[in-house]
Amino acid sequence: MTRICFLGGLALLPTGQAAAGPLPADSAYTVQVIRNIRYAPQPDSMKTDTSSDRLLDLYLPAAKGKLPVLVFVHGGGFSGGDKRQVTALCTKIASKGIAVLSVNYRLYLKHHKVPGASASANMAAGLPPTGTFNPALQHAVEVASEDAQLVFSWIGSHAREYAFNKRKVAISGGSAGAMTSLYTAYASRQKVLPVGAVVNFWGGLADVGVIEKNAPPLLTFHGDKDKLINVAYAYALDEQMKQLGNISELHVMEGKGHAAYKEIESRYVPEVAAFVMKHLK
Repeated sequence: MTRICFLGGLALLPTGQAAAGPLPADSAYTVQVIRNIRYAPQPDSMKTDTSSDRLLDLYLPAAKGKLPVLVFVHGGGFSGGDKRQVTALCTKIASKGIAVLSVNYRLYLKHHKVPGASASANMAAGLPPTGTFNPALQHAVEVASEDAQLVFSWIGSHAREYAFNKRKVAISGGSAGAMTSLYTAYASRQKVLPVGAVVNFWGGLADVGVIEKNAPPLLTFHGDKDKLINVAYAYALDEQMKQLGNISELHVMEGKGHAAYKEIESRYVPEVAAFVMKHLK
């Protein structure tokens, strides 16, 4: 495992611990990054592919007391991507006093080439009339969710070691990672750890009808010019949540396309952190 220390986006040497709790928007805790922690056994079918291995990078803020936890699932259409591609975002969120776990997971569509199974083929034009995705895409979501639940198990078994508050866990992701997060929180019926909040960056569910009353609060960001996952998915999620009396906040980013990470990093990290802190109480 590799250990690095950051403040904001800059590498620093470790410093003393600060007081616990959320910080003002312009303040930051020092963040220690521990890379390539194994959270579950290496998948037998994907031993030569580290991007599909069950490894995580842990972003630990130097805050006293038990830490709220955010699991972040990267995007890449279930056929690519890596946990390191969101280093800047994870560091900034962690600097607000939240332990962030950026995870790799089995990329089903990288190893199973199925025509018509990509996220864009299923989601670019809008919501599916049948309320279902191509079966291979749906299976890719479920495979990724299984690994996300293994991360939850790892959090539970390592809570004391890293000062995690395992009763305060949120899940987030971008694109395919957001699809995984939404499915895990609202459709999987997992019982490993309770999900306290969801932060959705330009993802979607095939059928929002799976969401139930008293579901975890949802914060969504989606560009109105997204050509890969139609913004209709964001509106559908928000409408369903609110119809059920659940908490939902929606930001449709004008003029933005898919994967607008720079916009989130430069403008919305304080809001993301505040949302997570508020609902992991």
